[in-house]
Amino acid sequence: MGWTHFISGYGIWIVAAFIALESVGLPLPAEAALMAAAFFAAKAEGINIHSLITAGIVAAIIGEIMGFWMGRKFGHALLVKHGHRFGLTQERIRIGQWLFVRYGAAFVFVARFLPFLRNITAALAGTNCMPKSSFYVASASAAATWVLGYGLAAYFLGEAFMNSASPVTISVGIVTSIIILIVLPATFARCEKSLRTKTAALYPGR
Repeated sequence: MGWTHFISGYGIWIVAAFIALESVGLPLPAEAALMAAAFFAAKAEGINIHSLITAGIVAAIIGEIMGFWMGRKFGHALLVKHGHRFGLTQERIRIGQWLFVRYGAAFVFVARFLPFLRNITAALAGTNCMPKSSFYVASASAAATWVLGYGLAAYFLGEAFMNSASPVTISVGIVTSIIILIVLPATFARCEKSLRTKTAALYPGR
């Protein structure tokens, strides 16, 4: 079985698994996998963009619900004990805790688009006993927006290449991809330093 046939046959399931596991808390490149699959869907048969988006949304919602109930059952100790294995340092957990307490459902929505915080949001919501109805609405809305936004952006970029669109259209698509995959993580990294200092001052000794 060639690489193209493998992607065509199992690509949607692989992306869905990545998204679900990342939503639970594992540091997987779900964002890149989603965009790559959506780009491929525009260039070749085998991956249907509608099926990919549907599977991605369902996987994200299921992963978030699992993370929420894991946080509700095992609490903050689960993140502290095992988070470092996945890049979730004590400082990052503390940042997420502060943002969740301060912004609640809004943080649940926005964190879906931020590296590292996306991994711990559901567990933090469960740990802090956020009302499940509020969490379900915020996380499902974020999941749908995230999958649709990133998936369709990559899909239309693939179509632009396939149809030999104008250089301007292709350039816009490339710039958008760079912003999503490089600029946003770099911006968050800078913000993380500031947030780390702020939370350290608010919670000294923790």
